[in-house]
Amino acid sequence: MIIKELVYGRLVGEADSTTLRLDAEDAGNHVYLAYALVTQGPGHHVLPSVLLDDWGNEIAQLRVYDWIKENGLHFPRAEIFGKSPSGQAVQCFLRDLELFAPYPVYVFEADDAPDSSGTLLQAIVVVDEEAGSPEPAPPPGWVGGRLRSAQVEWRRAGPE
Repeated sequence: MIIKELVYGRLVGEADSTTLRLDAEDAGNHVYLAYALVTQGPGHHVLPSVLLDDWGNEIAQLRVYDWIKENGLHFPRAEIFGKSPSGQAVQCFLRDLELFAPYPVYVFEADDAPDSSGTLLQAIVVVDEEAGSPEPAPPPGWVGGRLRSAQVEWRRAGPE
């Protein structure tokens, strides 16, 4: 199973553009995000499940991303095991990945959803009482980690 992160919000917008309305206070609505790693050259997306370092130690869960950020340049032979967005098994070395690229993000309705059922996220809208219609904006200060490094368009919009 690929690594996913629970976030509070819901999908909104048109059918041709997947947009997440992020709401840190709305515990009633949630989705799961999977952060893809990108291969050098062709730019294929890899949704990781686990990483094995040079000594065979297994790094799992969201710690994989921190480990890559801290150790990726020093351990190019570490291996990532995961899935392609279509659900095919993938195995690659860290040396084959763009270690500093923003993460393409796939959104899933449930934690146990099939690995191939994710949809590439295009934008994230953050509720801002002072905003009207959606407008470009940087990610808010309370958004951190992987989500802050997501390859998405950030917007702010009013509560409606």
